[in-house]
Amino acid sequence: MKAGLGTAAFGTTTSPSDAFKVLNAYVAMGGRIIDTANNYAFWAGSGGESERTIGEWLKTVDRNSVEIHTKMGAFPLDGQDFPTSEGLSRQAIDTAIAASLTRLGTDYIDVLYAHVDDLNTPLEETWTVLTEYVRKGVVKKLGISNYTLARLSNLCVLIERQELTPISYAQYRYTVIPPKDDADFGIQICLTDDIKSLLQQANPDIILVAYSPLLEGAFEHRGKLPAEYDTTANERYVLELRAESDMTLLSPSALVLRKIANEGILPLCMTSKVSRLKENFSLVKKLK
Repeated sequence: MKAGLGTAAFGTTTSPSDAFKVLNAYVAMGGRIIDTANNYAFWAGSGGESERTIGEWLKTVDRNSVEIHTKMGAFPLDGQDFPTSEGLSRQAIDTAIAASLTRLGTDYIDVLYAHVDDLNTPLEETWTVLTEYVRKGVVKKLGISNYTLARLSNLCVLIERQELTPISYAQYRYTVIPPKDDADFGIQICLTDDIKSLLQQANPDIILVAYSPLLEGAFEHRGKLPAEYDTTANERYVLELRAESDMTLLSPSALVLRKIANEGILPLCMTSKVSRLKENFSLVKKLK
């Protein structure tokens, strides 16, 4: 698998009809991994809209032809911000999985991620409950997202000692240029060499996933680097990337996605337009 489809805006800023078009085009190109979360997109709606839209689309296709990757743990209970997130306690997990299954209209989830770490719940409680769902067949594989190196290290030790379900997928913020050392992304955590090494030691078959790889169009010719990435070295890299784009007549975003895929990392790409989807994935020959 070379690229996954991000769907955070589906059902809110991207209408269901446009979402269906993108989903159909992605699958027609050979795509299989559809990434969502139970809290998408509370900042533009009330949360759950993305899963609900995907659930309606799933009625039109063979459920087994795609992998639905969803996340839980970051749904704000007040509907406003992450400090009130649902967390990863047994009760929270039970409630979140039941709700996701209903919205998606399915009886199983291919990959379920712990979206953000819950420091108020023991890792043992969280991963024991998730393992139970895997053993029941409700969830096929488990993933983590936005865990610090220290907490991830503790989790990996716990999984090995108690023979719990391994981490099969790990999502982190990642692109082809590094952020500034003092960059603050809130709850989002960037993939580092140390995190990557730890994950691969714990599970050599783990699939690393890059979210926000295109920095919302920053690499395009009219794009601008976010402040967190605005360094002289990165500006130089972007200029070289755009020059390569001009020479090859391929979009800078397509080049970025190929570079990430060539590192063995699965990039997620989100768009509301079929034309942009095809352009961005033009170099990712093998989508599955």
